[in-house]
Amino acid sequence: MSLLRETIRKVLILEKKIAAIQANLTVTMNLKYQRGNVPVIKSHAEKQKKRDCSKSGDIIRDYDILNSVNKVKNDIVQYIVIGDLYDGVQFVIKDESTLLNIPILIQEVNPYEFNLVIKTVMRGTDFYIGRGQIVITAK
Repeated sequence: MSLLRETIRKVLILEKKIAAIQANLTVTMNLKYQRGNVPVIKSHAEKQKKRDCSKSGDIIRDYDILNSVNKVKNDIVQYIVIGDLYDGVQFVIKDESTLLNIPILIQEVNPYEFNLVIKTVMRGTDFYIGRGQIVITAK
């Protein structure tokens, strides 16, 4: 009987941790990431948002980026809880419906609060992923 109680207690603690992380998961649109100190030079991310406009006619909107991230927030939290995503780790969200690829850096504020820093964004199927990098697919 005590094993059952212990298991229930662990599940309740885990559910509480998941809920706390979900409530404190912040998305930062830092598309000027690593631009340097020259304000007139556009960052790689700023160029990428408009790069595909000539091909498809669509500029990548902030709404599209945030929508893709919101689709996989629960998956991100699960990766955090099991320990695969932690402070300083980079991962990629691939959205199959919009063909967006969104590299993200995770920053831990405290054990129950994380920032997701969107480093860049690009559209296409030919996006290359680093060896061993976590890829979360949005559908």
